Amino acid sequence: MTSLQNYTMQFLDHDIRLAIFDLDGTLLQSTSLWSDIDVAFFAKRGMDVPDQYGINIVHMGLEEGAQWTTKTFFPNEKPEDIIAEWRMMSQKAYEEEIPLAPFAKETLEAMASFGVKLAVATANSKELYEPCLKRLQIFDYFEEILDVNTINASKRSSKIYDELTSRFHVKKENVIVFEDALEAMSTAYKAGYLTVGIFDPFTTKDEEAGKANCNIFIKQWREFLDLLH
Repeated sequence: MTSLQNYTMQFLDHDIRLAIFDLDGTLLQSTSLWSDIDVAFFAKRGMDVPDQYGINIVHMGLEEGAQWTTKTFFPNEKPEDIIAEWRMMSQKAYEEEIPLAPFAKETLEAMASFGVKLAVATANSKELYEPCLKRLQIFDYFEEILDVNTINASKRSSKIYDELTSRFHVKKENVIVFEDALEAMSTAYKAGYLTVGIFDPFTTKDEEAGKANCNIFIKQWREFLDLLH
């Protein structure tokens, strides 16, 4: 990981043309909701949340997460029933409650003002994130929103970042990726993308591991906004 001063030079040297943002835990303060859903989901089945469960599925879409959950813990249940249960538990929160992370909108505004194209790469589902982004009035900042369900590949693979890079007709070295989950930031970093890790208490359990798997690790958006200014 570079120092903030060195990173500023690296940011300028890369001629950033495309910024790819994760949503949950990065732009949206929503990971506590999913932690509560995990607790309620397993409690309904007479269990505590298994160790590392949230970290294991955070990079998956709902479909893959449900398939993994049934295979690992509840082989007698159907993935589609679990997906419906998760959606029922989360829909209202996305439509009415989940907030933006502090200074996230200001960061989007600043990057757009520099002529950087903005895109989303998320493990969430359209029926949840779209009304949320529209309510928070940031939907129109993004020229592309891509989710892992659409491309049928979790963030264990760089496919979602590669696809967005291709759609914008830019080179990998001109792209910056923002992620909070260790697996996702590690994927982007190892694939050669300039990667910013965002601390989130629900997904970044090991802060030192986070720092080792990105170009710079920040605690909040204000740090990155200060860099831009």
